[in-house]
Amino acid sequence: MAPKFAVAVREALGATNAAGLDAVVYEAHRSQELQALYYARGRTIIPPVHTVTNAPTNLHSWHGYGLAVDIVHRTKFWEPPGGEAWFRHVADIFKQHRCKWGGDWTKPDTPHFQWHLCKPSPSDEARRLMLTGGFAAVWQAVGAD
Repeated sequence: MAPKFAVAVREALGATNAAGLDAVVYEAHRSQELQALYYARGRTIIPPVHTVTNAPTNLHSWHGYGLAVDIVHRTKFWEPPGGEAWFRHVADIFKQHRCKWGGDWTKPDTPHFQWHLCKPSPSDEARRLMLTGGFAAVWQAVGAD
């Protein structure tokens, strides 16, 4: 993960767990192979009947850049005590630690958190930077280095 984003996630997790929310990082960096599998789910791999992601490659998701994490409950995963209210409580804390929440999107992704200076999805410029300068170039461009 990008250094400043990693610090933000550690601090936010500490605060969520101090509040008794029992949150964990389920996933951070996502490989192209895993992204392709997620993209196929709900499209060519059924079940599920609903798509899992709209990002066809890991360069279309901040997970592919080390700038996003999925946070779930330690034992109940995507079905935490209190349901969506649990995710909102986690989000309130993560937002205090320089993270944006996917639950605020038009098509909500409640477990998703990303670096606060990132746009909702990576741009062509982010993909160009990744291909020409690697992680360090992208992290510097979004102030997460």
